Amino acid sequence: MKIAIITNNSKNLAKSRKKLIQSFIDNNYEVVGICPKEEYTEQLKEMGVIIKIVKNNQISTNIFGVIKYFINLKKVLKQEKPDIVFNYTIKPCIIGTLAAKITNTPRIYSMITGQGYIYSTNKFRVRVIRLFCNLGYKFILKYNTRVIFQNKEDREDFVSKKYIEKSKAFVVDGSGVDLERFKYCKLPNDFNFLMIARTLDVKGVKEFCEASKIIKDKYKDVSFTFIGEIEKNYRGIKIRDIEKYKNIVNFKEYTPDVLPYLQECKVFVLPTYLKEGIPRTLLEALAVGRPIITTDVRGCRETVKNGKNGVLVKPQDSYDLSEKMEYMIKKENELEKMAKFSHEYAKERFDVNIINKKMLEIMQI
Repeated sequence: MKIAIITNNSKNLAKSRKKLIQSFIDNNYEVVGICPKEEYTEQLKEMGVIIKIVKNNQISTNIFGVIKYFINLKKVLKQEKPDIVFNYTIKPCIIGTLAAKITNTPRIYSMITGQGYIYSTNKFRVRVIRLFCNLGYKFILKYNTRVIFQNKEDREDFVSKKYIEKSKAFVVDGSGVDLERFKYCKLPNDFNFLMIARTLDVKGVKEFCEASKIIKDKYKDVSFTFIGEIEKNYRGIKIRDIEKYKNIVNFKEYTPDVLPYLQECKVFVLPTYLKEGIPRTLLEALAVGRPIITTDVRGCRETVKNGKNGVLVKPQDSYDLSEKMEYMIKKENELEKMAKFSHEYAKERFDVNIINKKMLEIMQI
């Protein structure tokens, strides 16, 4: 038996799906990864994944590029003849499903890992792209055997818009977190707020910086760290908008190993208003045992039991964020209790082994 996984990038496949891939292999499936060539493809090969390189610019809307992507996917699927195709992220879910249907793949599954940037902002360019995504979902998603969502609100949206039948729509709690790697760690003495995110303009980076400035004026000993992968395209924030905060926020370049930073922080902050699935960074922070401040939006609110392991903030509201950060400072004596609740919540609901078991059941493996 053979399963082909179609994705926009090998990094996500190697980092977020490693244990799921191993579960496929353990169930005697040959795994083919169809993705662009990147540094992480070698890691996947070491796991036993057969890599087929298909170039794809995930943010490009060039129609000729989309057609070429479809043709190349179809060619690979014809060669490999998988029993199952598993797509995730928007373009693979639409174009990958169509290629799998045309090549008569017996079973097709797609995972909607949040509605993403296309559904989180109303820039003219994005509205045009969204129109084509809506058409793609409407006419192509129905060819899936089942579609997997990472939060109930996304499932309800797709079912209500008749993109997918309710009987074919399933929900899992994100991608899960590896509790063997992200182990509970006692809170440090120093008070540090940490944010980890791509520098998308909808991730709340600017709000984090503005709130940090408000807090720094009141609490001189509190520190702030931001780790981010720079987005050098129309979706990214303007660097000049955050450079003025460099004396307040310690900006760090993106690193694939965020564990040391999670261990060094006292509170994890993610004020995103992107329509997320369930952000992996929040799950990792929970597992390490960190109180959480995040936005009261789909995908994020699932990670917080308000007042027990963190607090929710209003989207795009720096002042509300600063108030919640100050709340955490004033509750410092109670943060260890919150930290333990976060870790237990991760064990109970977001353990990658629990998620993957459910994934295998949904995919009938």
